[in-house]
Amino acid sequence: MKTKKKLAVMFIAVAVLFIIPLSVYAAVEGYEYNKAESFLNKIGIELSELSRNDKEKIYKDIKSDSFEYETTVDVLNERAQEIGIENVSADGREIYDSIVEYYSLHYTAKIISEQIKSIKAGMTYNKIIESLGPTKDIGSGLHVLVYSVDGDKALYLSYADGNDICNQSGEQLLKTLIDAKQDNTAKNTFNATLVQRTDNMILVSCPTYDKFDIINLRITQDTVIIFKDGKRATIDDIKDKLTITISDVIAESYPLLGTALKIIINN
Repeated sequence: MKTKKKLAVMFIAVAVLFIIPLSVYAAVEGYEYNKAESFLNKIGIELSELSRNDKEKIYKDIKSDSFEYETTVDVLNERAQEIGIENVSADGREIYDSIVEYYSLHYTAKIISEQIKSIKAGMTYNKIIESLGPTKDIGSGLHVLVYSVDGDKALYLSYADGNDICNQSGEQLLKTLIDAKQDNTAKNTFNATLVQRTDNMILVSCPTYDKFDIINLRITQDTVIIFKDGKRATIDDIKDKLTITISDVIAESYPLLGTALKIIINN
């Protein structure tokens, strides 16, 4: 009887030892697969027509900078055509770089706070972009990346080179978020953050606004500029958080160009 019990215990122990590696392997596989899906989603790749194996191979192919898997080029080429990139190269790396560049000009990525929490102090900005996904770069000289966070906040990342180190952790970056809530009901009125100011022009960022996320605005002699308490202000007073009303006419340029009718300085 004791021998049978010992054999049973040994059998269970061997079974457990066999099951644990399998469960660990499955967990790692699941984690890698989720990373692959998340990464491809961030550059707009249609996932429904790809097998699990293809998703993982394409992800590894791009991340390793190999671009040797034939399907990678096909998928990237299809995405480039979808977003209107012309004269697409046959080289997978060049197609991918063109897609990332397109996102830096046209698309403000929408992320959630949990994604920012995963950032570790000491990561390069390239690694942070890899984690959060490509997004619009509104900088001139320096890179200034903009992410829409939780639908009502904005994260701005400023750096000179992608290999520069970010000394802030995700928790610290969360404390830098800018309120970007759009709570205005008046026509052509939105909340924005000042990016740049010249003699008669301002560039503002509004990543959660539904009509555009960045715009150049002319300041004319008819533009009303006031502080939040209603006191008159000048263009030199314009800074940080603003509430802006613009005219109906917007010129199709990059960035878009409009005329400010009223600017409220909220600081």
